[in-house]
Amino acid sequence: MFCLPIAPAKLERRTSVRGEKATIATDMFIMITIARSGRNNRPRTVLPGLFLAALLAASCGEDTDSPREVAFPTTWTTEGPEVRIGSIDDPDYAFVGVSKLATGPGGQLYSLHSREALIRWWTPDGKPAGSFGSRGEGPGEFSRPSSMGFFGDTLWVADIGRLRISYFDAGGTFLGSGASGANLDLRDVNFTSPLVPLRDGSILQRTPAALWKIADGQVTETPVVRMDAEGNPLSVVWMNPHEPRDVRVIPHAMGAGFGYQPFGDHVLSTVSEHGLTALHRRAWTGEGDATVTVARIDFDGDTLFAGKVPYEPVPLPSERTDGHAHDRAQRAEPWEFEGSTRTAYERTIREATYAPEYVPPVVEMIVGQDGSVWLRRFDPVESETGETLNEWWVLDAGGTPVARALTPTGLRVMLIGSDAVWGVEYDEFDVSYIVRYGLVKG
Repeated sequence: MFCLPIAPAKLERRTSVRGEKATIATDMFIMITIARSGRNNRPRTVLPGLFLAALLAASCGEDTDSPREVAFPTTWTTEGPEVRIGSIDDPDYAFVGVSKLATGPGGQLYSLHSREALIRWWTPDGKPAGSFGSRGEGPGEFSRPSSMGFFGDTLWVADIGRLRISYFDAGGTFLGSGASGANLDLRDVNFTSPLVPLRDGSILQRTPAALWKIADGQVTETPVVRMDAEGNPLSVVWMNPHEPRDVRVIPHAMGAGFGYQPFGDHVLSTVSEHGLTALHRRAWTGEGDATVTVARIDFDGDTLFAGKVPYEPVPLPSERTDGHAHDRAQRAEPWEFEGSTRTAYERTIREATYAPEYVPPVVEMIVGQDGSVWLRRFDPVESETGETLNEWWVLDAGGTPVARALTPTGLRVMLIGSDAVWGVEYDEFDVSYIVRYGLVKG
């Protein structure tokens, strides 16, 4: 079953753009253009931040004969690794961490190393071909490079430290940059940082959310904003929702530690050249159908697809959450529970841990180079040969389920092509390697 919503739902919300308030009543997924008065009378396009909630409310219709879990037509596997890049002692192959991977127009592989403020590129068979970038504020330098990709033969690099996008040719020659950060009077948000540039010259920005503000309920949603090349806001593309339960707050002797919940099921969203893809993956509560909801919009506000994928829910036993709290407490440094005991600190961790009745269905979402959506199941599965593998649900660029894919559990998938999966693995000395596995489409 893959249900597409039919009846739109009406929403009303208060929206503030540069201090101007407007009440928007809109059909789900429909973008409303707001005419602004004054010197900069420019239409603003605003996407309701509750569109996923409306999708969940939309009826797929009663169908008591629907299967509890989607039947994928085929299973994909991997073989390899076909390419392995890295070394513990060879400086030509050694690197510190990998933040992003991208493939160039000639099949070269580019790797972004944020901690080194450096980009390396490699031949298709994994030989070193060069590097460029360094830490600094000058042209072609980086502070905190966070993402990269290609427009044709031009490589763009987003730097959240310098709040700018830099452009290079495929050989690493610096072509130019554009400042992307801007002040934005939108609720409690006063600045943005770059996500991805678009081909029309505009830039998608996100607004950072402090975890302590989410935990306190001070921040309930944060926008993804489309800016022009001068940093002026053009539209609010998406409002990412937050709930206090999404953040785990562990008090300790020096204050508190904040992080996302280990059994978290908050909304995931990702931006690519194919649009903004969002995933509602709340754990099943025992009522209604167990489904995940996937939707994609383009940057003009048109819905590309939206639907629900059913699955078979798995209970989350208390022994599992208790075991996690125990393991976390055993790893704690003595200063964390100073004046108390490790056992008491374990109870504190357990009380702070969100524990749904059922295991969240999905833990990760990746968009492939072809626009496909890969959803990694929360728990690995065991193959017929006894091997433990990560299981992915694969939807094509139109949102239709096409395959169940299996990848090694030790592989952190970072880039998915039509016939290969790139990622990072670690050896017994915790040395990282960039690897390519062939994708076998059964």
